[in-house]
Amino acid sequence: MAETRYGKYIVTEDKMPPEPEAWVKAMEDQAKEGKIIDRTMLLGIMDSIVPGCSLFAGCEIIWGLPNGKPVEIEIPHSHDFDEVIGFAGTNRNYPRELCGEIEFLMGGEKHILTKTCLIFVPKGVDHCPVKFNRVDTPIFMFEAASQEYKKNL
Repeated sequence: MAETRYGKYIVTEDKMPPEPEAWVKAMEDQAKEGKIIDRTMLLGIMDSIVPGCSLFAGCEIIWGLPNGKPVEIEIPHSHDFDEVIGFAGTNRNYPRELCGEIEFLMGGEKHILTKTCLIFVPKGVDHCPVKFNRVDTPIFMFEAASQEYKKNL
């Protein structure tokens, strides 16, 4: 979409770097048993996708899809930057309902999510995995990491 002056700032194609081997295996296993998530788009990662994008260390979109088997994504980790993770239900009649169940670990605590939510993860706090236990209607997940990450490079 770079035909215009600012078209280069609009990402509509998957330009994600290669995934870790554990993620690739999880996606292969998931495809065999019924897909429940789709990692759709990533922006950031130290300017590798959109040169000059310095607002976020990263911003990602993932869709939870109905009728699949439960799947766990990410491994427990922490960052040197703050992060916001959001989960939104897509049932127009009940937008605050997740219409599914997600298990999210943060600071060693297990949280069962059934409502649309935003989660602030302060830098240094261990979080994940994220487990999509049940998805009745599509669930929109996104992550955004602060620019402080880039200041520390």
